[in-house]
Amino acid sequence: MISRLFVIAALACAALCQTPAFEVASVKLSEPITPEMVRSGRLQLGVSIDAKSVRISKLSMFELICLAFQVKGHQVSGPAWMTTERYDIQAKVPEGGQRGQVPAMLQTLLAERFGMRVHRESREFNVYALVVTRGGPHLKSSEAPDPPPSQGGPIRGGTSVDAGGTQVHTGPGGDSKITPGPGGNLHIENKRMTMAGFAEFINRYCDRPVVNMTELDGAYEMDFDVSGEEVRAAAQAHGVVLPPRKEAGDGASDPAGVSLASSLSRLGLKLDSRRSPAEVIVVDDVKKLPTEN
Repeated sequence: MISRLFVIAALACAALCQTPAFEVASVKLSEPITPEMVRSGRLQLGVSIDAKSVRISKLSMFELICLAFQVKGHQVSGPAWMTTERYDIQAKVPEGGQRGQVPAMLQTLLAERFGMRVHRESREFNVYALVVTRGGPHLKSSEAPDPPPSQGGPIRGGTSVDAGGTQVHTGPGGDSKITPGPGGNLHIENKRMTMAGFAEFINRYCDRPVVNMTELDGAYEMDFDVSGEEVRAAAQAHGVVLPPRKEAGDGASDPAGVSLASSLSRLGLKLDSRRSPAEVIVVDDVKKLPTEN
């Protein structure tokens, strides 16, 4: 009797401790992102999740690891190619699986299909602290309704790109519309954007991590601009090759004063240089090509 109870308890413990995993998954390299793809409106990046499936489009290995471990970009350390190689994943959630388990399922997939091995360590970083200027914030509180509460962990949304602009859906953190302008500059309209979401959004245009230290609650609507040079630097850092910029003689224009710093100043915000500790996911091993489906 005792041995039988021991076996039953061991099986129950194994079931409870089992690592979450997709029931089945297809993984393949994405086709390269090209200007033609953008102009035709075929560029879709991001994550789509419903009750039965997860679809990931054109995310780099770097972005997949951020998603799997729910960390920011500066909290991942690994080979340089992780920012350039992109993947498409279609996976089926097992019966009874929960949305909040998707990051852990993705960790299992990366380990099984890419041989990923990681360890964690703490590091100090040079960061930008997003803070309020002495004059106070110049922000408009959002009147848009809050999105329905998510079930489970914070899963990123997606990005749709075409010749007319970009729509970025980031869930509870806020949504953004990005419109291209002269000289490669971008005009960005944020709706229902929290300060934490805003710090993460502008992080892509900065040369170091951005940490929200505004102590502002709620959600806001705000328009701001980013220069073409800042956009190109961000694209290069994420492995996206943009068409060469036209010279002034070719009809390109670059309005003076367009920059992230000047936009933040108009909003009553600024970036301060600070030092901050963070846990880091260090990638010890990961393969470029997944095992066969």
